[in-house]
Amino acid sequence: MSPKIKKRRNILQLLREREINDQIRTKYALKSEISNKCITKLSLLTELEGHEGCVNCLEWNENGSVLASASDDFQVILWDPFLQKKKTTIKTLHRGNIFTVKFLPNCHDDIVATGAGDWFSHTYNVTTGKQITACTCARGRVKRIAVANDTPHVYWSASEDGTIRQHDMRISHQCLSENTKNVLVFLRTHLGTTAEAKCLAINQMRPEQLAIGANDPYVRLYDRRMINSLTSVKLTPTAPPNDGPVDLPLIFYRLVEAVEDNLFAKTNNITDSSVQYYIPGHIYLTELQAQQKNQSIGTTYLNFSPDGRELLVNLGGEHIYLFDLINPAEHSYYAIPNIVNISRDDGEGSSISLPNESTPVVHSALPEEIEKLKLEANFFFEQQEYTTAIRLYNQAINIYQSSVLFSNRAAAYIKRKWEGDLYAALRDCVTALKLDPHHMKAFFRMTVCLFELGKLSESQMYLEHFKLKFPSYKSSPAYKTLSANILFANEKIKKESATNPNNDVNETLHNERKDDQQNDFELNQKSKQEECWRKKAKDYYHRYYGHCNTSTDIKEANFFGSQGQYIVAGSDDGLFFVWDKNTENNLLVLKGDSSIVNCLQAHPSEFMLATSGIDNVVKLWTPLPDDIVNEHEVKNFSSTAMENQRRMIVDPFDIAIRNFGFSVSDTRDRRDPPEPGQFYSCRTS
Repeated sequence: MSPKIKKRRNILQLLREREINDQIRTKYALKSEISNKCITKLSLLTELEGHEGCVNCLEWNENGSVLASASDDFQVILWDPFLQKKKTTIKTLHRGNIFTVKFLPNCHDDIVATGAGDWFSHTYNVTTGKQITACTCARGRVKRIAVANDTPHVYWSASEDGTIRQHDMRISHQCLSENTKNVLVFLRTHLGTTAEAKCLAINQMRPEQLAIGANDPYVRLYDRRMINSLTSVKLTPTAPPNDGPVDLPLIFYRLVEAVEDNLFAKTNNITDSSVQYYIPGHIYLTELQAQQKNQSIGTTYLNFSPDGRELLVNLGGEHIYLFDLINPAEHSYYAIPNIVNISRDDGEGSSISLPNESTPVVHSALPEEIEKLKLEANFFFEQQEYTTAIRLYNQAINIYQSSVLFSNRAAAYIKRKWEGDLYAALRDCVTALKLDPHHMKAFFRMTVCLFELGKLSESQMYLEHFKLKFPSYKSSPAYKTLSANILFANEKIKKESATNPNNDVNETLHNERKDDQQNDFELNQKSKQEECWRKKAKDYYHRYYGHCNTSTDIKEANFFGSQGQYIVAGSDDGLFFVWDKNTENNLLVLKGDSSIVNCLQAHPSEFMLATSGIDNVVKLWTPLPDDIVNEHEVKNFSSTAMENQRRMIVDPFDIAIRNFGFSVSDTRDRRDPPEPGQFYSCRTS
C-alpha cells in the first residue's frame, strides 16, 4: 500500500481561504515570503488624513486589522488599513507631543498606552475613548513604550529622566509614593545626571530580555529576571492627571531632581550578570576623539528580530547596526594579536593559536559565479565607483566566504572612507586572515586601517611584523608610503609633546574635557561598574548605510518581510530606505515625506508598510503591478547616500532648521517642566 500523500495548498488557495478562515493568516504569512522583486515594486497605496501635527508613532494591532497613529495634536487615531478610513479617534488628555503608542496585549485590542512630551504616560479604553490610568512619575519626556505579548495589562516606559518604569494596570499605583516600586532601570546611577533613556524594546521570543537605548552610543541588554524594582521617592507634588505638571519655579525642580537622583544612585539593582553592552567597534575605539569633537551619538530606536536572535539599532548621527545576541561578535581590534600570532605590549595576544581554533581554509580558486562577481567588482573599483564595487563584493560574500573577497572589499572601504568604513575594512582584513593567515594584502591593509584609525603604535608594530613576514614587499611604493606616514606622525607627536612635556596630545585633550566636566558639576561622571560593562561591549555584524539620522531622535529602523529578511529606515531627506539584511545592499529608496521620515511599521502578515514623519498624514505602501512606473522611487542610491554622508558631518542645528522650514524658538531647559497646553515643535536630537 502506497504511503498517504498529504495534500498541500498553494498560495492561491491560501489567499482564498484566509477570507473565511482567520486561522489561515499565520500560514499565509509564512507561505508568502517576500522576494527582492516584490520589494522593488513597493509604492504608495494611499495617504490617511486626519491628524493636525507631525505623526510621531505608528502601531499595528496583533492581527493587523487596525493601525494606531499618534501625533503632536495630542490625538490617537485608529485606522482600518484596508478600507482606508478612520475607525475612531481618541482625544487624549496629554499636553505635549505624543511620542509612543502601544496596544496592550491580550486585552482584545481595547486598551492603548501612550507616552508624551508632558512627562505623562496614559492608558485609554479604545471603545469609549476614556482615560483609564495616568502615571506622572517621570520627570522627562516619555519617549517609548514597550509591551510583552505574554504579559497582559503591563507595559514599560522609557523617559528622558533616565528611568525605565514598569506599569501594571492591575496594581493600585500612587505616583511618587514611597510604597510604589516601578523603576526597573535608572541609568543615572552609573552614567551621571545627564543620562536620558530614549528607547526600549522587549524580546517577544524571550520576554525577560529588555533592550535600552540612551543618549550615548551604547546599547544595553538586561535580563529582567535579575533586576529588583526601585522605590519611587515622594519628593515632587503629584498633579491632577488632566492638568499637567504643577508649575513651580525651575530651581525647585532642579533641587528635587538632584536629591532624588542621589537617593536612586545609592541603590544599585543591576548586577554584572544581568546586563550586556553592545557598540559598533569603531565608535568604541574612537569614543574619546568623538567626545573631543563634541559629537553626540545616541540611539533613536531599537528592535528585536522576529526570531529574537538579533537586535537592530538605529544610531543618531551614525548608521544602522545589527547585533547577534546568540553569537555576539568581539571587537576586531582585539582579535588581531591572535590572528597574526604576535604579542602586544599590553600582554594581549600570544605566539600560538587560540585553543580549539579551527584550521583556516585557504581558497585558491573561486567558483565561476563568484569569480564573475569579483571581476565585475574589481572593474568598478578601478573606476573609483567604490559603493558599486562594495555592493558586488557583498553579493559574492553572501554566497561564498573567501579571503580574497574580504580583502578586496576592505580595499574599497579604505578608498571610500565613509563614516565607519575604516573599521569595516579592519573587520574584513581580520576575517580574511582567519581564512588565510598568509594573505599578504589583507595583512598590509589591516595595518593601513590601524594607522587611519589613529592606532599609531599598533600600526608601527604590525608594519614591522609585516616586513619580517613578507620581506620582498618592503621595497614596494605602498610599504614605503605607509612607513613614511607613520614616521611623520611620530615626529609630529614628539614635537607636540615637547610643547606639553608632561602630557601627550590625547592626555592633554582628555584633561581639558575633564576640566569642562568638573566645571559642569561633573554631570557625566560614570561609575567604575559602567566602565567595566563598556570594556566588555560586543561588536556588530551587519551595518546599513545611506540614510541620514541627525535631525530627530525618534527615527526608527525595523525588520520587514515574512522572515524579517529586509531592513527599513527613514531619513532626514524625506526618503526611506530598504536593505537586504544579509548582503547589506540597498534595494530601494522611496520618497516618503516632504521633510523627514521617522516611523516605519510593517504589517504583521500582509505585504504592507506604514510610514509617517513631519507631514500630517500616514502613508501605506504596497507592491505595484509590473506595468506601472513607480514615481516615488529615487534611482541613484550612491549619490543619495553620499549626500547624506555630508549631511551627517555638518551642524545638526543647521540641518534641523533647513528640514523644518522654521526657527525653533523654544529655549527652555529640557528639564524645565512643560506648561499645560504647551505645543512642542518636533525636537532635534
